[in-house]
Amino acid sequence: MATATLVALVTATPAATASPAAAGTAPAGATTTATTATSTAARAADDPTRPGWTLRYDENFSTPLGGANAPWVRENYAQPFDTIMDDAGQWYRNDYGPAWNTAFNSFSTYRKEFPVGRDGWLTASLSARDWNNDGVIEAPPSISTQALGAEHVARLNVPDHTGGAILRPTRQLPNRYRIEYKLKTLDFGGKRNGSITYGGRENGYSTTGCKTQHPWGEGSDSPGWSGDASAPYCEWQDVRRGPYGYNGFHFLSIVDFANPAPRNNHFWHYRRKVLMDSFSQHPDRVGSGTGGRVCDANTNTYYNYRDSSFNTVNMWISGMPNWTPGRGGLAGNSQWFMTTCSGGVAEQQLSSAAELQPELMPNEFYTFAIERDATGYVLEASGNFARAGRRTIRFHRPFVVGNAPIWHYNTQPGEYDGRFNGNLVQNDYNGSTTWPNQWPAGSAYPDWFVIGDLYTNVYEGSASLTDIRLYEPEQQPPANNLALNRPASADSQCAAAEAPAKAVNGSWTGGNSDKWCSLGTNKWLRVDLQADRQVGRFVVRHSGAGGEKPAWNTRDFDLQVSTDGNTWTTVASPRGNTADVTTHPVTPRTARYVRLNVLNPTSDSDRAARIFELEVYPS
Repeated sequence: MATATLVALVTATPAATASPAAAGTAPAGATTTATTATSTAARAADDPTRPGWTLRYDENFSTPLGGANAPWVRENYAQPFDTIMDDAGQWYRNDYGPAWNTAFNSFSTYRKEFPVGRDGWLTASLSARDWNNDGVIEAPPSISTQALGAEHVARLNVPDHTGGAILRPTRQLPNRYRIEYKLKTLDFGGKRNGSITYGGRENGYSTTGCKTQHPWGEGSDSPGWSGDASAPYCEWQDVRRGPYGYNGFHFLSIVDFANPAPRNNHFWHYRRKVLMDSFSQHPDRVGSGTGGRVCDANTNTYYNYRDSSFNTVNMWISGMPNWTPGRGGLAGNSQWFMTTCSGGVAEQQLSSAAELQPELMPNEFYTFAIERDATGYVLEASGNFARAGRRTIRFHRPFVVGNAPIWHYNTQPGEYDGRFNGNLVQNDYNGSTTWPNQWPAGSAYPDWFVIGDLYTNVYEGSASLTDIRLYEPEQQPPANNLALNRPASADSQCAAAEAPAKAVNGSWTGGNSDKWCSLGTNKWLRVDLQADRQVGRFVVRHSGAGGEKPAWNTRDFDLQVSTDGNTWTTVASPRGNTADVTTHPVTPRTARYVRLNVLNPTSDSDRAARIFELEVYPS
């Protein structure tokens, strides 16, 4: 697989500007630039305005969450994400045999989900283990709000490594976006003041009992254990210490399937596109080796992971999988790490882009962001990093470089031609399965982000975060919109801030008050074009276009024209609509007035009509 190139931008305070000489040594085909920031990354992250972007949602967790009232529901795996390495996946049965079923059925998994934020745009998703199948969760994880200084934060608490807690979007991300947030505290392993043991914990784990990957261990041929699924729980791979010991946290990841929820760690290795995470190895795992390498973005030089505090930031992409892993192995994708030290080259070598300083938190924080544009993804981390100082580290990686793609990058079928398709083949000790067409032409994998602890057989600790923001590119109505800022009237309006003028103001991303709303018996919106005009096309932006529920998109309506405001001619009669935005070409005709008559406002029981924008064009 060819080495992937990227564009890297590092901004720093004057005291920590990257060396121009070092930046000038980038390998051929890569571009690296270093510039001095005019303000600190922390201050910039407090400003919700971003040039070129429209802020769609901003969650600061000042409103208490409803998690305490949401029920825990037992998982029956009737709707798996896939049949490969999902919790009840066939892969484990083919590898370990019947003994694995016994191990898997020795406990129960429970799940909890609840909406968060305006319009419920976020979902909190949690997973917990009932160790003895008695209906009682011994150490349930939680996501709650609390005050932290002058701010409010969401606190993710996972008291046992078999639990999981994440925040994700409730609906798929748009095709172009920026998602960002501030991380205020982090306690998922790594050293504190030079020690892996602190606060009565070892690498972030409690020191009581056994903590192993059971039942989703490494493949049966992995070194360091028997590979026998009938082995007692404590004899599986230890996650707290030893050669498999590590902790971690997903700062921000983009995954390829809908409604993500915590699952076993091996499942996720086949489901990620791009990500930023921590990898807090135990010294036992590092052993006598280097443990990998960490980039000092101040000097563009690497130092050994073993010489760090183990609180590293990995910024990387998932590449192509190994289609035939072999007996006793695992399905997983190639991993490509990006740092400024590589001169703008994504490399298949464990390389951390920066090192956090948790001792500075919450007085200082870190901001993580991912953007998707027309050509690729941007990964961005800002804050006060060890050795490198306060700066923003930012990489843009195209969807495909040479013959190296970002796994399942295509959110729409037209973005991909099927060239990387393949069959995942497992020929193992207890069975063989082929999963065909894992990336066919015509496929689409809309983006979903995850933040938190998404592994249910490793990771333990707590973190707090705030100011999760979703941006979309600034949108401007096309030229020649005849209805733009023209006088508008309606049968009624739901509130003073939801007047008919809001439907012709050229904006539909300003939140709930950027629309016309009506609860009247006969719902209609009328626009005076103020002169006779040729009308040939209507565009209607419904509830979903403004960020509200797609189920509230106007279902049945008529579009009408008039020359005198009294006699109306129906020119389009959409029925059964579910789209966020509808376009209606009509036979061009002269009109001074246009009217939208709402016949059935939604696809559910809600009775309000919501129009975020009505546009009229000559053709």
